[in-house]
Amino acid sequence: MSDDLLERAVAYLLSVLPDPGSDLSAPTPCRGWNTRMLLAHVDESIAALREGLTGGQVRVIAGAPLPNCAGTLHIRSRAVALLDDWANEHPGSVVVFGRLVPTHILATVGALELTVHAWDLAASSPGAPPIPEDLAHELLMVAPELVPIADRWPLFGPPIEPPTTAPADRLLAYLGRTRRTT
Repeated sequence: MSDDLLERAVAYLLSVLPDPGSDLSAPTPCRGWNTRMLLAHVDESIAALREGLTGGQVRVIAGAPLPNCAGTLHIRSRAVALLDDWANEHPGSVVVFGRLVPTHILATVGALELTVHAWDLAASSPGAPPIPEDLAHELLMVAPELVPIADRWPLFGPPIEPPTTAPADRLLAYLGRTRRTT
């Protein structure tokens, strides 16, 4: 696993964030979630990662929906701050739900989370960039360890048949998602 996995995931997220002023009520591939709800979840994920990197512990975060005016610019700012946290000195391990986890594992989980939700944001935008192949390939190698088949609902659906053998399609299919084919 490369050391820059989290950085590449954040770069992908930044490349697909909706434009400020976009309709945040638009649906996403996440059943029952609109763009605003998905951005709120991404914000919670970034907050948890930052908490672990700067404070050595991740606690459960119960967030509220983002206000209309804060969505994209807020997430962009927080994602850049996450990159700064990752670039600075951080603990070698982090307490997550009472368990000691190596920081590189936290970063890998964060990379998977941010990449998949970036794809969720991109999936409803024609012309949005796909998951970069090298990022998808590395995440595909660790996905079975991070998201086992058992106990994945409601975070991820059951694996489905990928439309192609491309790493991004295989990663998304493993996580119960599929891109639209035309």
